[in-house]
Amino acid sequence: MPKLGELNYVKAIGPEGVDFALNKPFGGGGCGRYLADLGRIMELLPPVPARVLDLGVGSGWTSTFLARRGYDVVGQDICPDMIDLANQNRDRTGTGSIAFVVQDYESMGYREEFDAAVFYDALHHAEDERVALAGVYKALKPGRVCITVEPGEGHSVASAHTAEKYGVTEKDMPPHHIITLGRELGFRQFRVYPRAAEPEMACWFDRTRPLWPARPGRWRVAARFVRKAVRTVVKGARGSDQAFLFDTPPEAILRAGNLVWLQK
Repeated sequence: MPKLGELNYVKAIGPEGVDFALNKPFGGGGCGRYLADLGRIMELLPPVPARVLDLGVGSGWTSTFLARRGYDVVGQDICPDMIDLANQNRDRTGTGSIAFVVQDYESMGYREEFDAAVFYDALHHAEDERVALAGVYKALKPGRVCITVEPGEGHSVASAHTAEKYGVTEKDMPPHHIITLGRELGFRQFRVYPRAAEPEMACWFDRTRPLWPARPGRWRVAARFVRKAVRTVVKGARGSDQAFLFDTPPEAILRAGNLVWLQK
């Protein structure tokens, strides 16, 4: 039973794992990525003071950062021991505007109570992610948003050992799957944002060349547009053509572990 693994996770990871969880994001090698992800999330959230539902919070480090930013946060997790750690995090950081609750995000009863909801590395642990997103849809006020940061395609294979060792659910959760479910549930608008902290997203510059190339003239831009449009009609759109012509993200972005913004 995967949920039994989630319930017993703190006991399974032992003292070293607990210490890592309590000191997240500053322990281990992922600190920069975690902080960059949370910074992007804050840029996409409604302005403070909004009420945020933080889902699958673990030791609650994301909730404490959001509360220190000025949000009114409800952090939930299915594991009582994790909520104990989250309460310790809240108390030692002195962030009072957080309520942590022991709860299964696949059986929530909230109704139009929140301005935003966040799944940060949590939705891919769901037994039924559609049910989890449906609960979030009901919990959001009209016009409000859900933000997800989840692993892309290939995660389930890469994490097979973790799933077996701890008895937890590990799934692929790429943007295209989240958006498909969101559309079915009634979310109206969607955006995908690349995770800026990924090394392959970096840009490299030659010191001997100018930083900014000369701006193309209007006729050159128009000619480029026509070439891409004709090629799209004749041969179909390439990934770069889709972004240029239709303002839709390339397929690679929809398959990788990127941020998804969904509006109710």
